[in-house]
Amino acid sequence: MRGEVLFGGIAGAAALGLGAAFADSAPLPDPFSKFSAGDAVVLAVRSEFAPSGGHVRLSVFADATTFLERAAAKHDATVNDEGLALITLRGLAPGDYAFVAYYDENGDGKLNRNALGKPKEPYVFSNDVRPKLRKPTFDETKVAVAPGEVVVMTLED
Repeated sequence: MRGEVLFGGIAGAAALGLGAAFADSAPLPDPFSKFSAGDAVVLAVRSEFAPSGGHVRLSVFADATTFLERAAAKHDATVNDEGLALITLRGLAPGDYAFVAYYDENGDGKLNRNALGKPKEPYVFSNDVRPKLRKPTFDETKVAVAPGEVVVMTLED
C-alpha cells in the first residue's frame, strides 16, 4: 500500500512537473514587435553600454558578391533612453540581406580599426555571427526579411 501512495505521489509530481515544463515552453510575447512597421523592415540595435544620444551606424548588404565591400544602403540612428537604436528600412524588397552595425564611439562616422585591421569599436553582424580568425560570409549572416518584421541585433562591448 505504501508503494501505491509513493507511486501516486511520484506520478502526480511528474505530471505537475511536465505541466510546468510545458507552460514554460510557451512562446513569450516579443517585446520588439511594438516597433514593427507594416511597410518597412525595422532594425533594433540594442546595447547595454552605449549612452543615450550615441550613434549606431548600419550597413545593409544585398548579396554575397558585394558583402563587406559595397553596402546597398547605409543608415545611422541615435541610441534612445532604453539603449536601442531603431532604424526603419522602407522600400526594402522581401529577401535575404546581411546587416552590420557598430557603435561609433568617437563620432567620426567610420568603424575604427587597430593595426591588424580588427575593429576597435563595438560591432555586430546579423545572426550574431562572430568568427575568430576570418571575416564572416554572406550566407552566415543573411536574414530573410519582409516588411513588418523587426530584426534585433545586440552590440557587445
